[in-house]
Amino acid sequence: MVTTNLKLLIHLFALLGVFHLVTVQVAAQEEPDPARVWSINIEGNRTFEALVIKDVIYNEPPSPFKKLLFWRQPGMILNENDVKRDVIRIERFYQRRGFDDVIVNYRIETLSKEWRKSIIFEITENTPIRIKKVDFQVSTSSEDRALITDDEDFQDIKRNLPYKVGQRYETINKSEVEGKLVGRLRNLGYPYATSEVNAQIDSVSKSANVTLVTNPGPRARFDSVVVEGEENLAEKYIIRETGIEPGEVFSENTLREAQREVFSHHMFRFALINIPEQPQDSTISVKVRVKETPLRTVQLQFGIGNLTRIDDGWADFYKLFRGQASWTHRNVRGRGERFSITGNASAIEQRLGANYLFPYVYNTKTSIILSPFFEHKLEPSYEIVRGGITNSFIYQYSSNLTGTISHEFTLNNEINRNSQESLPDSIEAYNVSSFNLNAFYARNLQRGKKGWSIQPFWELSGLFGEATYSFQEAGMDIRKFSALNQNIVVAKRINFAGIYYAKQDSLPSDIRLYSGGTNSVRGWSRQELGPKRPIINEQGEFEQFVPVGGRGMFSFNTELRFQLNQLIKGFGVATFLDGGQVWRNFSDIGTTPIQFGVGGGLRYQSPIGPIRIDIAYKINPTDEDLQIYRGRNFGSAWDRWGLHFSIGQAF
Repeated sequence: MVTTNLKLLIHLFALLGVFHLVTVQVAAQEEPDPARVWSINIEGNRTFEALVIKDVIYNEPPSPFKKLLFWRQPGMILNENDVKRDVIRIERFYQRRGFDDVIVNYRIETLSKEWRKSIIFEITENTPIRIKKVDFQVSTSSEDRALITDDEDFQDIKRNLPYKVGQRYETINKSEVEGKLVGRLRNLGYPYATSEVNAQIDSVSKSANVTLVTNPGPRARFDSVVVEGEENLAEKYIIRETGIEPGEVFSENTLREAQREVFSHHMFRFALINIPEQPQDSTISVKVRVKETPLRTVQLQFGIGNLTRIDDGWADFYKLFRGQASWTHRNVRGRGERFSITGNASAIEQRLGANYLFPYVYNTKTSIILSPFFEHKLEPSYEIVRGGITNSFIYQYSSNLTGTISHEFTLNNEINRNSQESLPDSIEAYNVSSFNLNAFYARNLQRGKKGWSIQPFWELSGLFGEATYSFQEAGMDIRKFSALNQNIVVAKRINFAGIYYAKQDSLPSDIRLYSGGTNSVRGWSRQELGPKRPIINEQGEFEQFVPVGGRGMFSFNTELRFQLNQLIKGFGVATFLDGGQVWRNFSDIGTTPIQFGVGGGLRYQSPIGPIRIDIAYKINPTDEDLQIYRGRNFGSAWDRWGLHFSIGQAF
C-alpha cells in the first residue's frame, strides 16, 4: 500500500511539473513582442528634404536588406523618450537655420504587425528670420585697412559669405564665416586676427541686421624658429626643412606647408609646428617639436602576389608568395640623407636594389634619388636579366601635384623562352638609356573612396644615340572614385600608352607594352591580353600561346564596391567590368576589337590591407586565349575564367 501511494505521489509531482512547464511556455509565447522602429516619415517640411532631417535624429529604420530577414525582428526598440529627444534635435536644426518659431510634434502608428511602428514627425516651419542689412567693419589703421580690403581673395570671401540681404539669418554659419575671415587675414600677415558676427534680431518683423567685425591686430614677420626634441639631426637642417625665412611676412599657409614638410621627412615619426606664447607685436617666433624615428631599421615583409590561372590547379601555388627584406640608414653624413638596400624575391621577379635620397636640393620641395639595381624577371614569353641605375629629380609643388624627371640606364640580357628554333634574336644583349617625365595630380583623393587622380608620363630613349634602341613612349593613367553613400563606392580607371616612334622596326620584348592580370584587365593572366605566338616543343607539338606585346595599349576598369560591415566588420563584395587591348602596331587598332572581362569578388579589410579574391569571365576571348591552335582545342573550359587573389585593391 505504501509503495502504491508513493508511486501515485511521484506521478502527481511529474504531472504538476509538466503543467508548470507548459504554463511557463504559454506565458512566454503570449508575452508581446517589443515595439520596434520600422519606418520614419517627415511631414510639413518645405525647406529641407526628409533625408537631411533624418540625418540629424537618433532613431532610424532598418535597412531594406534587414527587413528581409524574416527569421528575426530587425530595427531599433522603440523608446518614446528617444523620440522626444529627436523632436528637440529637429527644432534645434531649424532654429540654427533661421526658423526661430518652428514647431515639431510627433505621432506613432502601428503598421501591419503590432510590433512594427512608424514614427511621423510633423513640422510647422513658420516664417524665418531674414537679413535686412549687412555691415562690414575693419578695426585697424587706414594703411592696413586698404591692404586688406584691396586683397582679391578677401573680396572674394566677402562676396561669397552666406550673410546677404534677403537670405535667412542662420546662426550655424557664424563659426564658418568668422573662420574664413580670420583665415584670410592670417594669410595676409596678421597672426592675431579676430572676427565676430553680431546680429540685432527683430522677432516681430522677422528681420536681422548683421555686422561683421574684424580686428586684424599687428602685421608680423617671421623672426626665429626654435626646435625641440631633436637628437641626431642637427637643428639647422630641421629649420631648413620648414622653408621659413627670417623676415618673411607671416602666413598661415606658410606655417601649414612647414608642418607638412617636416612631418613628411623620413627622420621623424612626429612633428608639430605651433606659435608659442609671446608678445603680440610685429615679429613672431615659431616652435617646432619633433620626435625622431630610429636611425637604422631592418624590415622583413612577406606577402601574397597574384594567382590568375585556374587550369593549372594548385600546382603553382608557391608562385603566390613573395618576400622583401630591407635595411635603412636615415641620417647619412648627419644631414638627413637616407640610404637603403632592398631585396625582393618571388617566382616571377628577383631584385636587389639600393636607394640614396637627398631630401633637400634647392628648397624643401625638391629632392634627388639615386637607385642602382640588379633584376631578374621571368615573364610568360621571355626571361630577362638586367642591371643599371635610375637617377630621379623630384619636385613636389604641393600636396596634390608632384613632378619627376628621371634618367635610367640599363644593361639587358633578354632570352625568348620556349622557342623551337634558334633565331638570331632569341638571345639579345642591349642597353637602354631613357629620360622619363612623370606627373601626378590628385584632387580630394581619400583612400579609394572619393576624389580623382591623373598620372601622365613621357619616355624618350636613345636621344643622343647612346642606346641600342631609340624610341619614344607616352601614356596616362586616370582614376576616379565616387561614394554613392557610406557603403557603396564606384571606382573607375582608364589607362593607355603607346610607343609612337621607334627608330628600329623590332623592339625587345621587355620594351613592348602588355596588359592583363590582377591589377589590369581581369580574366586574363599577367600580360596575356593581346597578340600571342604559339610555342612548339622539340617534338613539333603545340604547348601553349605566349604574349608578344605591342606598341599600343588601352585598358579600363569599372568597379562597384559594397561594404557589408553590418554582416561582418571589414567584409565587402565587388562587381566589375574590365576591358582593354594590346596592338602590335597602331594600324591594328581599327581591326582588333576591345576585349572584356566581367566578374565579382570578395574583400576583407585586414590589418595588412584589403585581401581580395576576384573571379572573372572572358566575354569575347580569341582562339589564342582559349588555346585553340589551327582549329584544334588544346585548352579546357577554365580558359574562359581567371581567378585573382592578392592583397590590395585592383586600383
